[in-house]
This record gives sequence, structure tokens and C-alpha cells, in this order.
Amino acid sequence: MSLDDLVVATEKIDTVYVTKLQGNLNNFTARKCIQSVTSSLKHGSVILDLEELNMVTTQGIAAFKTLSEEAFLQKHKIILINIPVSIRQAFQMAGIRNLFPIATNEEGAFKMATRGTR
Repeated sequence: MSLDDLVVATEKIDTVYVTKLQGNLNNFTARKCIQSVTSSLKHGSVILDLEELNMVTTQGIAAFKTLSEEAFLQKHKIILINIPVSIRQAFQMAGIRNLFPIATNEEGAFKMATRGTR
């Protein structure tokens, strides 16, 4: 997988969208990520599975900030699961560690997603 590859796979389960990111979130792929997640947010909360996300650049961090703003506007949640250590460190260095709720597993994320709005 090259630096400009990001696979975004979304599955709807009840009223929640589970989106898995695979690859790199950078200036080449940020728009694709934002468009996909924003599209889902219009219809419900999103569980964002980051297990196979390899790298996040500053443009990727900016994409997460944009998604947080969009979730607020749409009155839905984005819950993160399966965050790799390197991505956690990037979030912490960028000061966005607490931007999204984080669940320990998909089941916990579903409970958070269906528990009303923020």
C-alpha cells in the first residue's frame, strides 16, 4: 500500500455506521475520509475503527478536527475504537486526544453511539 492509499469501508448496523480505515491519512487521502464519514454522519452516529490505520500526518489530524466539528453540527457522535499506539501518540502530540469518545471494543462503542446525542 502506497502513501496515497486509504481504504474506507463502511457498514450500517441498525442506526450506527461502522467505518474502518485502512492505510494512511494524509494530504492525499484526507478528503476521501472526510467525505465518507460526513456522508454517514448525516444519517447517524459513526464508530471509527482505526486498527489498520498506519499513519496520520498533520493533514490527517486536521481531518479529524473537521470530522469532530461535523459530528457536532449533525448532532451525532463519532466513537473511536482499536486505536494503534502510534496513532494515540500522534493524537496526544497534536492535542486532540480527548476530541472523540473512545471505546475499548465495538460493543462498548455501540452502547455509546445509541445513548442519545452529545
